[in-house]
Amino acid sequence: MEPAGSFLRMLLRRPPRPLLGGDEEGPEARVRGPLFPRPVIHALLAAFAGFSMLTFDWFGLLLLNSGGVFRQIGALNALRVTAVLMAGIAVPSVLLMVHYRRMYTYTSSENVFFAITFSLSFMMGLPCGLVGFFG
Repeated sequence: MEPAGSFLRMLLRRPPRPLLGGDEEGPEARVRGPLFPRPVIHALLAAFAGFSMLTFDWFGLLLLNSGGVFRQIGALNALRVTAVLMAGIAVPSVLLMVHYRRMYTYTSSENVFFAITFSLSFMMGLPCGLVGFFG
């Protein structure tokens, strides 16, 4: 009967853990270190910035001269270009979001920024990509 009693005492000594192991996910969790090396982070940030600038230019062109763009390349190709530009923002955003989640928490300013940019670019790019692919 002694082994059962020691097992029971051992169970009662440890604090209860959450069901899904969320004790390491809280704001008090220790920092785990970067996911990607510094050159990869710089490349992802450069790709994010480059595709962001190209997307701003593309939407500016569409706002100023949409009729000329549609006559020149067609509506289907304009949707394809929009989908590629949105994917160029979404892919680095999700990778940077995962990286900053590993370094800080879900509520860090970098993680919130890249989560918002990923969700916006995904919501805008997916319909354009589907229409451009199946059109």
